[in-house]
Amino acid sequence: MKIYQKFLLKRYIKNFLILFLALSLFFTGIDLMQNFKSLPHSANLQIIYTVNKFMSFVSYTLPLSLVFAMFNTIFSLIKSSELVAIYALGVSKWKIIQPIFFLSILLTLGYILLGFTSFAQADDRAENIRKYGTISIATNNIFIKSHNDYVAIQALSPLKKEATGVKIFRTKEGHLDEVISAKHAHFTNNQWNLESVTQTKLQKPDTEAGKLQIKHLTTYSALHDFNPDVLTNLFKGTGKLNIRDTLLAMKLSDREGMDGGSIRAHLYILILFPLFAPIVILGLFFPLPLQRRGSNLALLSSLYIFGSLLIWGIIFTMSRIATNGALSPEAGILLPLILLLLGALYLMKRYR
Repeated sequence: MKIYQKFLLKRYIKNFLILFLALSLFFTGIDLMQNFKSLPHSANLQIIYTVNKFMSFVSYTLPLSLVFAMFNTIFSLIKSSELVAIYALGVSKWKIIQPIFFLSILLTLGYILLGFTSFAQADDRAENIRKYGTISIATNNIFIKSHNDYVAIQALSPLKKEATGVKIFRTKEGHLDEVISAKHAHFTNNQWNLESVTQTKLQKPDTEAGKLQIKHLTTYSALHDFNPDVLTNLFKGTGKLNIRDTLLAMKLSDREGMDGGSIRAHLYILILFPLFAPIVILGLFFPLPLQRRGSNLALLSSLYIFGSLLIWGIIFTMSRIATNGALSPEAGILLPLILLLLGALYLMKRYR
């Protein structure tokens, strides 16, 4: 790495850390002031709530901090005439923005990888503490379809990975074939293991009159791939899962013929929406002036900040509309990011 690139990277990292911590702590503090009276009196739960809220705001503060840190770094170099001095060495615009651009991609990819963990559900945990005084709550009266089976669950606890009052209604050729009921069930080895099972099957011998065959089983395995988070999500349709569970939920929703629009939108938000920062950094750097002479840097910096917030706000709003199902995820999230990328490439080619 060249000396000037190390110099730029050092300045950028410093500005990014200051902005990221300031924005994250600011939003977390505002949230605490608004909701502190609603929190339980337990100090442990209050700390857990604060940490989870801080993590949930990263999805907003990280891309904005990456973009604003670039503005702060480059505008300070323009004011001090250090940028024009670097240009005087024969360095191209691409070489200058290269370390900042690649670092923003690296940090963005790191955030996307966190989406494979429970980090993506930090806001759910915080809201459960605020509303119910516990990290995880049970979902009651679930009723879903799996293949030709209809599943009713009285109560489901995603954190404990257990359920109570499970009933599976199995059909054959459009008629009820058997009913499997269990008082308790645990999710292990990617399947639900039912306990204290009663299996009621309708037997149809040669005679026209059928009869019921009742069996009592110690355990019974069913509902493969329906982990508790996915099961709760398919029932509520909220789309709040990590990336791995979101992919599984998409697979199950396609298999069952369910509307997976909100799930796809959530996946795009986790994977594609964070790319907003590198794209904006790449596009808005090249039109910047070489030196402060003849430029109103105060006005220009205000326009850049306002423009970035406006672009981010539009894409964010459209992503929320797509999550609610009023707009397809491809039109609400994917298309705006593609248009943004094309615009950035055009500006790069125009001012390079």
